Amino acid sequence: MASYYTRLKKDLDEAAATGLITLEQAQKVFERASAASLLGGMKAAHWIAAAAGIFISLGVILVVASNWEKLGAESKIGAFLLLFTIAAEGSISNEEKTALSVPLELLWFFMPIVGIGLYAQIFQLSGDPVKPYLLWAILSAPLTFLSKRNTAAHLTSILLFSVLYYGTLGGDSMLSLTVARHREMSQPGAPWTHWALALAVLAAGTLTHLFKTTERGRGLPLGAGLLWLVIMLTAETALKLTSPAMLLLAGMSAAVLWLSWDKGREEVESQLPLLAWTGAVYAMTFFWHYTPDRESFRAADSTTGAVVTWGLCAAALASLLLRKQRLLPEGETENMLAKGLLAASILCSLLLFEASHETAQLLAIIANLILGALGVCLIMGGAKTSSEKTINRGVAVLTLTAITRFVDIFGSLLTSGFAFIGAGLGLAALAYGVNKGRKALIDSVKK
Repeated sequence: MASYYTRLKKDLDEAAATGLITLEQAQKVFERASAASLLGGMKAAHWIAAAAGIFISLGVILVVASNWEKLGAESKIGAFLLLFTIAAEGSISNEEKTALSVPLELLWFFMPIVGIGLYAQIFQLSGDPVKPYLLWAILSAPLTFLSKRNTAAHLTSILLFSVLYYGTLGGDSMLSLTVARHREMSQPGAPWTHWALALAVLAAGTLTHLFKTTERGRGLPLGAGLLWLVIMLTAETALKLTSPAMLLLAGMSAAVLWLSWDKGREEVESQLPLLAWTGAVYAMTFFWHYTPDRESFRAADSTTGAVVTWGLCAAALASLLLRKQRLLPEGETENMLAKGLLAASILCSLLLFEASHETAQLLAIIANLILGALGVCLIMGGAKTSSEKTINRGVAVLTLTAITRFVDIFGSLLTSGFAFIGAGLGLAALAYGVNKGRKALIDSVKK
């Protein structure tokens, strides 16, 4: 993200220097753009002010702690509420004074969990480990809606997704979806209320992210939600899948869905789905060494999990027909090639349903071909659009694939020092040739 704002600032300064826009307009555009970042474009003065706020807070805490036993329960709660009110009011009333309002806003956001811990300590309360964090998110909601910055929205969204992951996989929470815990309580599975609450937290985290950051797109919450769903398919839940074929189909379909529906302004956000899909295809290349276990393939998948997996597969394939591809540079030919590669990555995973060493090897061969085609298409697309970054990305994909396959094929022959030296020289020659070809392509693009 930092690189994006650095380039934006450079481009705006150049535009102001050439007279396309005024210096004041360039500054306002940059401030508006940086306000969408996680910390609202905080500068050095703001960080110093935040540190000052932290030191003052720590000082107050130490003073209170030294006199803790002398204070009654009402005094402790009253002092906290007073400090909480001062932080909230100060943040809102000094909205335009960033150096003051940002530290107060951060203090406002983190104070609810401190207050919850204080209340629990005073009255010796214990119970569901997730409830305090859900209450924290609820108490932070006013800050998310009232603040002009996006900092609180980002932090609240992170908090909600953290609660979702921790709560659904934990065994003692109101969000728990693990089967083992509910078997101990003589229940066949997690109650529907747990699933409803988990989905509500997922929706709240997504909407909070999008509330003030619509220009950032839906990429991050979509990826977090799909990852959570895949985890639910692998964990001990009512959706649990046991067969490798179904797990592979679910993971690949989720990766394609994320790539198809991601729409982020931030460069880092747009690259994450591409990296996830490429990584999933790369992982399939290792099925060359896979020997299917007949017993694992005969294991029964949960009916609900199988329905969800086939639903993901259908949604991913439908998305390829309805959505523009985000794999290669734009163009009619590139669009067809990209959709073909994405569809092939899903359909080839069906080969694993045969449960034989030969089909697993065929799956690995197809995955290698997909990566090879992706690398070539990225290089050609980068040359066509004069994009040095796209060329480098294509070269990286081809290089990684070539080195991995080299080790796979010749790794068993490396039994002596001379063999390692020969392999090293071969890889060095490959690196030299690849780098020389990459530079030649980039030079031709620049001309």
